[in-house]
Amino acid sequence: MSLKYQLRAVWIDALNRLRYGARAPRYAERVWIQPSACHRYIEAADLAKHLGSRVRQMSGKVIRQWPSELEQPFENHPKLTYCWNHWRDGQDWQEAGAIEFMLSRIAVSPTGVTDHCRTPADVQARFDNLDGIREDVLQRGRFPSRQELDPDNYREVGGILMHLGPEGEPIFSGAGCHRFAIAMLMDQPFPAQLGCVHTSALKYLPQLRQVP
Repeated sequence: MSLKYQLRAVWIDALNRLRYGARAPRYAERVWIQPSACHRYIEAADLAKHLGSRVRQMSGKVIRQWPSELEQPFENHPKLTYCWNHWRDGQDWQEAGAIEFMLSRIAVSPTGVTDHCRTPADVQARFDNLDGIREDVLQRGRFPSRQELDPDNYREVGGILMHLGPEGEPIFSGAGCHRFAIAMLMDQPFPAQLGCVHTSALKYLPQLRQVP
C-alpha cells in the first residue's frame, strides 16, 4: 500500500466530505459501471491539460463545468478499435492493427519505448499477455477488482478509470484501455476507479457503489 495514495486520499476525502457531506466522492474509490451505459471517452492528455493535473491524481475531484467539448466516440480511439477487432471480430493482432500501432508509437518515442515495449518481440509478448488477462476474466465469468488481484492494493488504484459526467453518465478516461475493452465485451457491471465527478452526478454515487 503506497503512502502517497493514503495521503492523497486523506486530503481529497476530507475536502469532499466538508463540501458535499457523508456521501461525497472518495479518492480512488470503487464504483460499478454498466457497459451499456458507456458511449464516450475523453483523452487523458486532453483532460489533464484542461484541468491542470494528471487524470489519476484527479480521482474524486468534483467538477462544476463539464468539458463536453473534449468527449469523443469510441470509434476514434485506436486502442479500443484494435482490441475489439481482435477479441470481438476474431482478427489476429496484426490484422487488427495493434502491432503496427505499437511499432509506430515506439518509432516516435523519445526513449524508443512505449508501454514497456522496445522491440517487435516485446510488442508480441505484450499482446500475448493481454490475451492471457482476457482468458482469466472469461474463466472467472466477471471482471475482478484490483484488491481481488492484489489484496494490498489501495482501494481501486490502478483500475479502469471512469469519470462520471452530467447526470451520472460514465465517461471512459483513457486509463486502462485494454482492460476497459475487455470489460465492455462482458456485458455486466465492472469495477472501476472513480475519476472526476460532475456535480449533477453526485446523487448517483450511492447506487454505483453497490456491488452487483
